Amino acid sequence: MTDSMPVVHAEGLSLRYGKTRAVDDVSIDLPTGRSVGVIGPDGVGKSSLLALIVGARRMQEGRLEVLGGDMARAGHRARIAPRIAYMPQGLGRNLYPTLSVRENVDFFGRLFGEGAQERAQRIDELLRATGLAPFAARAAAKLSGGMKQKLGLCCALIHDPDLLVLDEPTTGVDPLSRREFWALIDRIRADRPGMSLLVSSAYMEEAARFDYLVAMDAGKVLATGSPAEILERTGAADLDAAFIALLPEEKRSRHKDLSIPPRDPASDGENVIEAENLTVRFGDFTAVDQVSFRIKRGEIFGFLGSNGCGKTTTMKALTGLLDPSDGTTKIYGRKVDAHDMATRKRIGYMTQSFSLYSELTVRQNLDLHGQLFDMTSAEIVPRIAELAERFDLEDVLDSLPMRLPLGIRQRLSLAVALIHRPEILILDEPTSGVDPVARDIFWQSLIDLSRNDGVTIFISTHYMAEATRC
Repeated sequence: MTDSMPVVHAEGLSLRYGKTRAVDDVSIDLPTGRSVGVIGPDGVGKSSLLALIVGARRMQEGRLEVLGGDMARAGHRARIAPRIAYMPQGLGRNLYPTLSVRENVDFFGRLFGEGAQERAQRIDELLRATGLAPFAARAAAKLSGGMKQKLGLCCALIHDPDLLVLDEPTTGVDPLSRREFWALIDRIRADRPGMSLLVSSAYMEEAARFDYLVAMDAGKVLATGSPAEILERTGAADLDAAFIALLPEEKRSRHKDLSIPPRDPASDGENVIEAENLTVRFGDFTAVDQVSFRIKRGEIFGFLGSNGCGKTTTMKALTGLLDPSDGTTKIYGRKVDAHDMATRKRIGYMTQSFSLYSELTVRQNLDLHGQLFDMTSAEIVPRIAELAERFDLEDVLDSLPMRLPLGIRQRLSLAVALIHRPEILILDEPTSGVDPVARDIFWQSLIDLSRNDGVTIFISTHYMAEATRC
C-alpha cells in the first residue's frame, strides 16, 4: 500500500439494523497518513461506519477496502487486524476496571503477541507519554474520565498500529481533559507521521483540528473535504454553522438564531438557590469542598468544571438526593430536606443520562412523572398536551423513547422535568452529544423559560460556547 492509495475506500456501503439504515449508500476515499474526522451528532451512523472499517461488523451492501484490501474477504480482515487499533465509544469501555493501569496495557500487549521485553519497554514509553506513569498501580475503575481515555489510548497503541480508529474519544470529557487528549494525539502523530488517524466526534469545535472531514447525518455523507474547503463551500463562519448549512432543508429550516433578551431587573432581589460552605464527603474523599453561591429568580446559572470535580454531587445536594456533610443548601430560604415535598415540587431535575423509562411511551413517561408529583388526571392530560405542543412532541407521543433521535429524547427529558410546573430547573449536562440545531432549539426553550416564565435554571455544561449564554 502506497501513500497515494486511500487508507479507506468505500462504494455504496450500507448497513441496516432491522428497518433502520445506519449507514446509507456511503462512498468515500480517506487519505493515508492524515487525520480524518467523522463529524455529526449521536445516532447518525458514525459508530456503525467505524465498526465496518475496523471489521467489527460484517458488510451487508457495497464495497469496502481498508489498508489496500477487500474487507469482504476473511483472509484480508485477519491479516490487517494487527495493523488496526480501535478504541470504542464510552469512557474506558475497552478497559478492565479491576486491573491496574499497567496490567491493562500489558494485557493488550499480550493479545497482540508482543514479547515480554518489547512489551515492558513499550508500556513504559506510553505511560510516560500520557502522564499515567505515576498511576501505574491504580485500578482502571479509580481513574477520572480523562485518565481512562488516556489509558484506553495506551491499550490501543501498544502494538504500534498503521490505522488508529477512535470512536468519540472525548465525549463526556471536560474541556481541559479534551485539550490534553488532543495534545497527546498530536505528539503521537509527530512520532508516527505515517500513521492514519480516523476519529468520530460530536464536538464541532474539534472538527477544525482534522486534515479531512466526513460530515454525516441519518446514515448519509453530507460532505467531505478539509475544514477550509467545507467552510468555503458553505460560506459559513465556523463549522457549527457549516454543519447546519449542509443539513437537508427540512432540518435546516428548524434552526433559528438564538435571541437572549435581558432579565427583568425586578427579579434581582430574591435569592432562589443558596449554598453556603457546601461540603459533601464520601468516606475520606471530599467531593464538594466549601462551595458557596447565590442564584436569583429567573437566572440561568452556568456550572462549569472538569470531570469528577463535584458538579453532579452539588446538584444532588440541591435536590435533596444527598445530604451535605457540612454547610447548608437552601431553596427559597428553606433548608433543603429530602422529605420536604412542598419544596421538592418546586424543582425539576434532568439527569445527565435522561431519566426516561424505555418500556413506556412518551405519553406514559410524562403521565408517570406527573403522578409522582401528586398531579391529578385532570391536571396531567392538558399539561401533556401543552408540553407536547411546546416541545414539538405531538407526533411521537405514542412512540418509545429509545427509538427516537437524541434531540427528541432531550426535549422529552426537559418536558418530564417540567411536567409539575417547577420554579427551578436543575440540568446536568443536558446537551452532550446533541447536534448544533437541536442544541440551539433546546437553549431557546431554556431562555424562554427563564425570561417569560421566570424559571430559575442551574445548568452544567462541557460546551464553552454555552457558558456565554448563562
